[in-house]
Amino acid sequence: MMAKGNLAYAVLGFVSSSPDGMHGYRLKSEFEALCGDFWGLNYGKMYRVLDELERCGQVGVAKEIQEFRPNRKVYKITDAGRQTLDDWLLQPVSADPKPLRDELSVKLLFLGKANVDAISELITRQRGIYLTRLSRLTKRRRRLEKSGHDAKIVALVMDGAEMRVRADLGWLEHIERTVIRSF
Repeated sequence: MMAKGNLAYAVLGFVSSSPDGMHGYRLKSEFEALCGDFWGLNYGKMYRVLDELERCGQVGVAKEIQEFRPNRKVYKITDAGRQTLDDWLLQPVSADPKPLRDELSVKLLFLGKANVDAISELITRQRGIYLTRLSRLTKRRRRLEKSGHDAKIVALVMDGAEMRVRADLGWLEHIERTVIRSF
């Protein structure tokens, strides 16, 4: 039985996208290219997930001999893994959304209206962070459009990431209008 968690399915999906198999470095690179601005993945977590997928029979592993480099593991999806991934892909997204864990929200709760100057400074810095993220997303969109991935799907995923950042920027404007300009 595969461990619960969408990351395992995402990793399984990336492995399945390469009929010849995929080694860890490539998997991490492709994950970052497609999901990096909205889903972080470090090597340790990725290899733990791959080990779990192997134990559960969802992926097979073969050693690839490399000249002048260490050997590497190449992961391929198994028939059981393909069935698991297909089953998951057809399930509706959870009706129980993940709670918002936004650091800025917590800071605002505790700063309160008595700290309008601190809130203003925080909003200014946060706006810079969001604008930088939006710029990175625009650059990533251009790279992905040239990469040969399914252009329409990539566009939809990037649209969603950009919309979230633009919503955050809109929220900052709302905070300014409601808190900073009112006091």
